[in-house]
Amino acid sequence: MNTSRKSTIGYDSRPAERGNAMIYVLIAIVLFAALTLIVARQSDNSESGTLDTERVGIAATQIIQTSMQLKQGVDQMLYGGTDPANLDFVTPDTEPAFSAGPSHVNKVFHPSGGGLVLQALPAESLDQISADPPARWYIGRFNNIEWSKTIAEDVIMVAHQISTPVCRAINQTLLGNPTPLATTSNPRDILIDDQLHGGTNADFMIADCPACEGVIAGCLEGPSEIPGEPIRSFYSLILSR
Repeated sequence: MNTSRKSTIGYDSRPAERGNAMIYVLIAIVLFAALTLIVARQSDNSESGTLDTERVGIAATQIIQTSMQLKQGVDQMLYGGTDPANLDFVTPDTEPAFSAGPSHVNKVFHPSGGGLVLQALPAESLDQISADPPARWYIGRFNNIEWSKTIAEDVIMVAHQISTPVCRAINQTLLGNPTPLATTSNPRDILIDDQLHGGTNADFMIADCPACEGVIAGCLEGPSEIPGEPIRSFYSLILSR
């Protein structure tokens, strides 16, 4: 995975972040209960249809948990003194950038930095419509979400090109409504750095997705570059700036 563009705007005060932290704690409690119920049912159920539904639920839970782990890891780095403008999201599969020194302290996924491990998206969650860019995780700081704190560039984590059932399961868990959030924009153009695809970049505006306003994590659906083939992507606002 490539690193995102750098930003030069500073970090807001810590107390302003605590509200979001509490939201993630509440989500974690809900996820733990949901996952426990799914595993318990799976152990007793022999019907393939129900089993598929439970696998979808597990995949959705894994995606949400991965985004929460990144959020918590980034928060810890910021509390430890890391400037948000220096956060580096380079991953071990991107060499030589991952091993390049002289310091690794700002690298979120390096053992000498944040020490986080980015798990691959569950195979059951993928529904690749387009290879530009391919279905996978993306993390970046390259545009602004209109309902974030300021006009500064926010940090966004995206599970790009996931299936309709997983998308619906994510929104049922997070929003209480399974319907994908509808956007008029190609998800790649508002959620993924254009250094990684052939599209463009634009700020994520309320006009693009009215139902997204105020939503810090959810699954949206929008048009792809292939007519009649919509794409679904989960996004999580990791750092609102």
